[in-house]
Amino acid sequence: MKFSSPGIFKHLLMFIALFGLYGQSQAQGFPESEHRDKVIMACSACHGLDNILSPSNKMSADDWEFYVYEMVARGAPVKPEDMQDIIDYLADNFSTK
Repeated sequence: MKFSSPGIFKHLLMFIALFGLYGQSQAQGFPESEHRDKVIMACSACHGLDNILSPSNKMSADDWEFYVYEMVARGAPVKPEDMQDIIDYLADNFSTK
């Protein structure tokens, strides 16, 4: 099967562009940091970033640690060496403190 059809290629490009725009708009609420991209990639692999941005989801630093470990246990794509960076970012930017 050839993928030379202009229609298929055009639709594929539109999908990629829309997906990229959606990801960018979702990431707008995340403060800049050296660990921001790790958090966005890890969390958005399984659920929307609005789960984190929602005011009703404000948690303590200990809660974020628990949930990061819980999400990794459920299959979130996080390298062991990145876990503490992700926990610290979430606690610093999205916790009740």
